[in-house]
Amino acid sequence: MIKLFVVGYPLDIEDVELIELFSIQGMIHSIHLLTDKVTHKHKGYGFIEMVDQAGADRAIANLNGMVMKGRKLTVKLADEDREKKPKQFKSNNFPSHERQVNQNTENGFKSKRPRKLISDGK
Repeated sequence: MIKLFVVGYPLDIEDVELIELFSIQGMIHSIHLLTDKVTHKHKGYGFIEMVDQAGADRAIANLNGMVMKGRKLTVKLADEDREKKPKQFKSNNFPSHERQVNQNTENGFKSKRPRKLISDGK
């Protein structure tokens, strides 16, 4: 099974229309178009799983860049290794808490502000 990433199809399209379009290129195993949880409208991208490599190659060659109801369709191989790749996180640009405490004590300031005293109004 070859998974294709499809983006840019019209938001008012029915699943059947995409199935017909891709079935001309080859046998389709499954289709998963992402929708909004609240409105249940299409988000404009999804995945189509083709049975064989030849059908997937034909779909990419013939449908990628095609204009459909004023929107440009993009079809490419889905990144299968994405789930296996470790996610890379950028470190934040904020100074760490320890460094702030050290700077505050070096300058003669305490790390915490003193509490306000509540007067009885006397």
